[in-house]
Amino acid sequence: MSAILIIDTNIWAYYLDRNSAEHESVIADVEKALKSEQIAVNTVIIMELAHFLIKNLGPVDGGEKLGVFLRFPLIISDFDYRNALDSVEMLKRYSHLGVGGRDATILAMMSAAGVERIMTHDEALKKVDWLQVVDPVSR
Repeated sequence: MSAILIIDTNIWAYYLDRNSAEHESVIADVEKALKSEQIAVNTVIIMELAHFLIKNLGPVDGGEKLGVFLRFPLIISDFDYRNALDSVEMLKRYSHLGVGGRDATILAMMSAAGVERIMTHDEALKKVDWLQVVDPVSR
C-alpha cells in the first residue's frame, strides 16, 4: 500500500487554476501523486479551496473545478470538536513559526493519523521540524 501524502490547499489551487503563475510547476508532482499515493485532505482544506476557486474563477467555473477536485480519490478527514481542540494545541505549539489556524488543522490531522509527508508551498509549514515537505514550486 502506498504512503499517505497530504496536499495543501495552495498546491491544489495552483493545480486547478491554469492562470496561476505556479500552475506549470505543480502539474507533474500532483498528477504523479494522484497515480501513486494515497492523498488525504481535511474538510478545512476543501472549504479553503472552494473559497479560492469561487473567488478567483467565479461561481460557475470555480464550482466546476471544485467538482473535479472532489472526484479525485481522496481520504477526507472531517473536522469536529476533537479536531478543533487538537488544532488549538498545534496553533499554540507552532504559531511562533507563522502557522495560522487553518494550517494548525492540517498539523492536528497529520499528527492524529501519524502522517509526516505534505506537499505545500507554505513557508511556515516548512519550519515544522517533524514534517517532510515536498515543494514542487521551489524546485
